[in-house]
Amino acid sequence: MGTTDAAWFARLRAPIRLVSVWLERVGLAALVLMGLTALVDVIGSKLFHLPLPGSTEITAVIQMVAIAGGLAYSEMDGRHIRVDFLFAWLPERGQASLDLFGSILSLTFFAVAGCMMYENGMSLFESGTSTFLLKIPLAPFAVWIALCSILMCCVIILKLFAFIQRMLE
Repeated sequence: MGTTDAAWFARLRAPIRLVSVWLERVGLAALVLMGLTALVDVIGSKLFHLPLPGSTEITAVIQMVAIAGGLAYSEMDGRHIRVDFLFAWLPERGQASLDLFGSILSLTFFAVAGCMMYENGMSLFESGTSTFLLKIPLAPFAVWIALCSILMCCVIILKLFAFIQRMLE
């Protein structure tokens, strides 16, 4: 691959990274909100004998935002768990081949998960499904997970191009 081929790769990487950073920031804000929810619940429960109603529901839906929001940026930043002790014994081309296989497997998983979560979100929207106590609608959270899964697919595709380029060198 020449330098002109690598230029489009770099141009595609920048907007995906920017969107990943913003989704991670939303996830971090959700983590703060989850901590505040727990704090209010514990203080209310222990000091005033008045726990926060629906705190488990709030925590559950906020966890969906927090976890899904950080997926793509964590992958781009190389923070996902990886077992390297097998890789050390393989030559560079073998390592690239295993990386390629793992990326294809991950891409398949996140593509299926994204499509199914979108379908689930639309189904939840049509049925009006919500949480039991606070009646928080669940459809937006399923669509959020689908959006984050699609962005994760974009990140994995970028990694696939990098692995293929590494294998060809």
